[in-house]
Amino acid sequence: MERVVHFTFGIHAPAETVSSWLTAIGACGLVRAVEGSERSYLVTVRRDGAMEYLETLMSEGRRRGVLAWRPPVP
Repeated sequence: MERVVHFTFGIHAPAETVSSWLTAIGACGLVRAVEGSERSYLVTVRRDGAMEYLETLMSEGRRRGVLAWRPPVP
């Protein structure tokens, strides 16, 4: 089942950090920028295992204060 997750990087996150996180998140699915925003992205996940890994990454990013995210609605 395909799921779309929205996430946003904090304005304090340096470009190098954002780039690194986007690379890691890209391993989970197709990442694209939200039109009209410099810090918001969507990732489309098609595999359950990838979704589990993405949730782990997102939780870690939130814990570190790098990003905020919304879990997909089932």
